[in-house]
This record gives sequence, C-alpha cells and structure tokens, in this order.
Amino acid sequence: MIEITKERGARPKYLQLSDWLKGMIEKGRYAIGERLPSEIELSQMFSMNRNTVRQAILQLVNEGLVIKKNGVGTFVTSRVDNKVQYSLKNITSLTSEFSKLGIQTETLVVSKKVIHTTDDLAEKLMLGSDTRAIQIKRVRYGNGMPLVLERSYLSYREYKKILNMDIPDSLYQMLIDEFDVALERSIQTLRAIQLPDKDAQLLEVESGFPATLQESIIYDNNNIAVELLHSCYRGDKFVFKVESGRFSPMNIQ
Repeated sequence: MIEITKERGARPKYLQLSDWLKGMIEKGRYAIGERLPSEIELSQMFSMNRNTVRQAILQLVNEGLVIKKNGVGTFVTSRVDNKVQYSLKNITSLTSEFSKLGIQTETLVVSKKVIHTTDDLAEKLMLGSDTRAIQIKRVRYGNGMPLVLERSYLSYREYKKILNMDIPDSLYQMLIDEFDVALERSIQTLRAIQLPDKDAQLLEVESGFPATLQESIIYDNNNIAVELLHSCYRGDKFVFKVESGRFSPMNIQ
C-alpha cells in the first residue's frame, strides 16, 4: 500500500494514486479485463475524497489503460507496454502487419455505399466532374478486440464493381488482383483525436476516447490517387514508428 505524500512540492495526490494503480496494472495485480476497486473502496483505502479518486481514474482513462462502464465499474483494457508498433515506412496492409506480430485478425464490414464527396475529398481523389465515391467502413479486430476503424474512399467511376464484391481482409490485395492496380506510394498524416460517439461505440470504448487519426492517400504508378483512407487507431493499443534518413545540415548562405 502506498502512502500519499502531502508535503509541499509533492506530486498531486491524484497523480500519486494513478501512478500506484498503473504500477499494479503493469505488475499484473490488476489484469486486463479485471475490474478495479470502486471509487468508494479506493477513497477508503487511501483516505482520499472521491473527487481525487475520480481524477486518478480519469488520468488512466485518458492514457488508455482503463475504461469506465456506467453502473458497472472501471475495467483494465491495456498495459503500458501492450501496444502494436506500426511502421509508416512503406504502404502496408494491416492484415499483414498483424500477421507478422502473431495477432489473429478479423474484419467487420459496417457499410459499403456510394456517396457524394466533399470538395476536399474529391480533390484528394482526383475525381474531376464525377464526384461520386465508394465509401467502405470497416472495423479491424485483433485477437477479438476492435482496434481500428477504417473509412476507405475510392472513385466510383473506376471501382464501382466493388459494390457487388465481398471485401476481403486485405483491400489492397483485392485492388491488385481484381483491378491490376500498382500501389506505388502514399502520403500519410497523423493527428490526435477524441472519438465521437458512433465511432467509439464501434471500437467498444467511451465517447471521447483518445485515438490517432491517420489519413493516407495511395497513388498508383501513374501518380493517380487510388484510395483515400481514414483510419482511427485506438490510442491505448498503437505506437507509430517512422524511420528517418541521414541528418542534412542547413546550407546557410
């Protein structure tokens, strides 16, 4: 049991408690899927008021280590080191990346439909006058847990046959095999987001849960955009790896 330090200059009490809980999760005292002690139990254990305990729990929620289920309790969802390392060096299939890590994959196709695009999406996909696109929304599972929500956008004019086809785990392999597309290069951007209600439900987390949104534009060997992909990665399950080249000093005249 920890002793909460109240001396001047000490870390806030809620952070001391969250650090202790984090340590217990790392040591396996509280396993993934297990319920933490309630706010009342923790406040009694550490002689803290419930607001302080609530702050400590919220800290763990924001770090993606636990999830609060209303009326049920707070449950451990991850350890700090229990993350998928995802490389941004090449165009990769999530199915292939998971396979390399020994993660069993499943894919749920939530929807597949024709949409009229925004100006921004139409420009990125180089759609020209026909601004229709196919949107494919999928949830990607790893070892039975929803990890990634994907929205793929493709030109309706070029890929409308997909509407009558089953979507395999690897959409990229399907594009290569069925449409003879060469996936030559991609431009990827990343930003931190909080999941809106509907996306959070699909990933089985609370609304506002931290995530990383990756936008990828995939081009063929003629520099034509093939796909615009928006991927929401659960913030508690992924770290991203970028390999950089040699340092080049600035040439200041």
